[in-house]
Amino acid sequence: MIEPEVSVPAVMRNYHEVLRNDLAKVLATLADAGDCAGFSTAWLAYCRAIAVHASMEDGVPGAGGGSTAMLDRYFDGAAGGAMFRAEHVAEHAMQAQVGEAVSQGPDALRAAFAAYRACAEAHLLHEEDVMMPLVARLPNPKAPLFAEWCVSAGIAQGDFDHFVAHGVGSLSAHGSTKNSPAGATRVFVHALKTVCTPEQWSRYLPIARNAMPASIWASVIAEVPSLMPAAAAA
Repeated sequence: MIEPEVSVPAVMRNYHEVLRNDLAKVLATLADAGDCAGFSTAWLAYCRAIAVHASMEDGVPGAGGGSTAMLDRYFDGAAGGAMFRAEHVAEHAMQAQVGEAVSQGPDALRAAFAAYRACAEAHLLHEEDVMMPLVARLPNPKAPLFAEWCVSAGIAQGDFDHFVAHGVGSLSAHGSTKNSPAGATRVFVHALKTVCTPEQWSRYLPIARNAMPASIWASVIAEVPSLMPAAAAA
């Protein structure tokens, strides 16, 4: 069979959809309900995931340089890596404010989260507006570039297992702006496999598979059977 074409940049871009799901469909619901305990648990999972994603953008010393440095290198500084790193500093400060507000009651939490959500969603849009046109112009093949600059940084950050499980869990539950849960999950997992070494994929495949419902996995593997190692598929 002919598998769908892989969208390598989706390993980064589709994670924006994960973060949007968290902000709009999970955290906002809990904040509106005044469920501070539930919010605290979901907020920790979100913060862990976005920390890995930010490291994949900003880079990790001794590992990958990150997507902004990659794009700045290929396009004479057009990505504005320093600008986005500064935005991350401001966003992290607002994350701390939300964390403090959780213990101050529902009203304080709603106010702090509303401010943070506006900042975070604007940041995602800004990154997409600047970076996606540049990503489209990167030379092919793109997979080695994203593996070297982004995935290596995410793994070096130290919480990549959570990044994978959280992302797959979110996409398989909520989908994305343009895709169903099955479609959004397939695009992300296909991209992730493509930027991993076989050894890395042997680690992350079971994490991804266990993070989604069996029905979603069946749909994903029906479209992209190469996700399964030959020995496992036999």
